[in-house]
Amino acid sequence: MLQGFFLVIHVTFSGLVKQLEDVVKEPIQTLEGVLMSAVRLILNFTGGLQRLQLPHRSNKPFPNLQSHILNITFLMKNRLHFSLLLVFALAFGSQLHAQLTPTLSIQGILKKSNGVAVEDGTYPMTFRLYEFETGGPVLWSEPQSAVEVSNGIYSTILPFDKITYPLNIAFDKLYYLGITVGSAELTPRILLTSAPYALSLIGTTNKFPSSGIVVTDSIRSTGGILARGGAPGLNGVSKNGYAFTGNSGDKDSGVFSTGDGKVSLYSNNAEILAVNPTNIQSTQPMTVQGVVTANGVNISNNNSLAYNGITDWRLVSADYLENGPDGWGYSLDDAGDRGAWKNPVAGACPVADFGDFAGKALRPDINDYVLKKQFSPSGTYNYVKVVFRYYSIGNWDPGDLSSAAFAAFANNATGGGIRFGWKYYTNNIDQNWLYDYDDIRMAASFAPIPANVADHWITGTMIGTRSTPFWVYFGYANNEGEDTEQFAVGSIEVWVR
Repeated sequence: MLQGFFLVIHVTFSGLVKQLEDVVKEPIQTLEGVLMSAVRLILNFTGGLQRLQLPHRSNKPFPNLQSHILNITFLMKNRLHFSLLLVFALAFGSQLHAQLTPTLSIQGILKKSNGVAVEDGTYPMTFRLYEFETGGPVLWSEPQSAVEVSNGIYSTILPFDKITYPLNIAFDKLYYLGITVGSAELTPRILLTSAPYALSLIGTTNKFPSSGIVVTDSIRSTGGILARGGAPGLNGVSKNGYAFTGNSGDKDSGVFSTGDGKVSLYSNNAEILAVNPTNIQSTQPMTVQGVVTANGVNISNNNSLAYNGITDWRLVSADYLENGPDGWGYSLDDAGDRGAWKNPVAGACPVADFGDFAGKALRPDINDYVLKKQFSPSGTYNYVKVVFRYYSIGNWDPGDLSSAAFAAFANNATGGGIRFGWKYYTNNIDQNWLYDYDDIRMAASFAPIPANVADHWITGTMIGTRSTPFWVYFGYANNEGEDTEQFAVGSIEVWVR
């Protein structure tokens, strides 16, 4: 009658103390020293098992055995005997991670009730896995009809028949092994110790089933380290990305990816810096120590650039008229009484192309027309600056103070609150000038009219105080017809600060 299931390995070493001294590299003088040194020797258990020559199955060599030791006794007589009582031993083959089906290697000893090992031979045995120490459903089982036993010791592989009885267990919790010899299951069941749970890492994902923390001094990877995408969530509740802890860290500050091709830096669950293939965006002010080198800097309409804390002008509109009048219109006069400034916009202003250098410009058909456009910059501002080219075409008489170019601000299209910010009395470029001859007139004229005079432009600037939408006017008060004098306006830039 079988007394129970356990494994006894009895090892005799001649001159054990001498061997232990050779292993630990120090003299051993007490029994306690022998015991502690023996434990250290057991940790190198593979070498000891190579000398045991114990019977085992050929497909599972003992040199790979890793044992959980429950009792160690030493008997000191004429010869020192070293007896190890191991209740349960488990091992993994050297090719475990190369297998598709996980296996357990198990060794044990069968004894009768009087403590004597059973006779040599083969015995039918059934192995079962449970979640509970007693009772509960069977999670996995395999009958083995002929397990070889020699001197009471047996060794087998679970499963021995991998095709019929694959070991499809997650090993994500504690399990107990029940062993039946003949018809009776031996008691108590054996609690699987740590080694079998490495089976949870087998396969292609190598995913830890536990929800605990893996602690290590450092991690090295030859294939990269991947983290799940998504925002961190408050205190890292979403378990995404690479977060930081320690130093009062709350696991929601770190590097995360919230979209394809996007990497973001989070601080306290708030996105601070985002990087994608086309740009880098920061939600907070940035301080840079050193020199910033860039191919270009783009500042949106509702932001500004500051030097030593002083906000600089920001460009909010640039009308270079490449594709038409860019929203510029004109107002008609009142039968020669110069009332266009107070009349509503009548239509879109024509655009003329003056060629190289002179470029494109707004050119009204009638000199008394006034050019107008409304601007509504985004963001906060208190000052407005308009920079433009004003073209003098034809014979602008020198010293004629009755004819003048002007630019103005207004509240609306009908002249409300009009303020003149710029005015220009022109001397045409060839009057009273050493270059006053026909060749230079013909060469410099880019908009020929009957009065063949060299055309030119001047860059004008006007600055006003304003924090809400506004209108910009351009006009020309003259005392001659369009056949001798004309005006145009181009390259209009609006800045605010």
